[in-house]
Amino acid sequence: MKMRQSILFVLLLILVSSCEKDFNIDQQSVSNKMALNSLFNDGAPMVVFLTKPYPIGSAQSNITAIPDARVELYEDNVFKELMHYVPSDTLNTFGGYVSNLQPQAGKSYTVKATEGHYLQATATDQVPVPAHLISSSLQQYTDTGAGAQGTMTMVFKDDPTVQNYYRINVWMSGWHWSLNPQGDTIKDFRSYGIYTHPISALTDTSRDGYFFLFGDQGFNGQEKSLQILFNTIDPAYFSNLNLYVELHTVSKSHYEYFRTLNLYRYSSYSSEPVFIYTDVNNGFGDFVAEHWQTMPFVIK
Repeated sequence: MKMRQSILFVLLLILVSSCEKDFNIDQQSVSNKMALNSLFNDGAPMVVFLTKPYPIGSAQSNITAIPDARVELYEDNVFKELMHYVPSDTLNTFGGYVSNLQPQAGKSYTVKATEGHYLQATATDQVPVPAHLISSSLQQYTDTGAGAQGTMTMVFKDDPTVQNYYRINVWMSGWHWSLNPQGDTIKDFRSYGIYTHPISALTDTSRDGYFFLFGDQGFNGQEKSLQILFNTIDPAYFSNLNLYVELHTVSKSHYEYFRTLNLYRYSSYSSEPVFIYTDVNNGFGDFVAEHWQTMPFVIK
């Protein structure tokens, strides 16, 4: 559970920093719009980040939280609660609005953020119903030599009633040991995002750094056998090492945000401008949902 929470926090920070970079492009109206960001799932209470915008080229480029807004949370259009601002550090330099409600798969969630200096920002997304994971297996793990890699296969059943989108994240973690100059053994816990790509044929694929996303076109409503190839870590300097392969069922908004962000990352200054997807009305940012399932494998 601690690993899931730390991964979610890292992803939230990525989402916040990415949106602050990419969404402040409408310099004529940027001053009266907030940035609203949340990457949420049905495994933990929702957290929403509200931050101040700034124009491109501004000397002020720090991500600054808005701590005094009214943030309303709705579930299937029914008001549930006011979310409360919680600082993320003792100096109160940043923070987010935290819910007491844990989202549920299949339900739709709306947030309405109001603050006197900005337009009211609203956003809605639905937590996807998870795919039925049937089986998973690790076929190969090569830990030495140039370009050491591993392969694994998962079989899952796609929901036939909706168009689904997925992402695959792969992580490795364990207790690493080394010797200091005095000859003492030093142990520390390390976790790594692992570069991975599909071997099986997929459609609508897009990368998110080490990870990738795809759509269910071509197997909608069917069982899908998905084989992936991933980089490996030499376990020689670990007392234990575990592999975690995650199958995320993601909303269309989630998919569109990361698809357009990937296009932006690889666009050149001379090419046509790439507009990052946003589902926030009267604001910037993204409010996107997912469900994930983890397949753990013991390497050492």
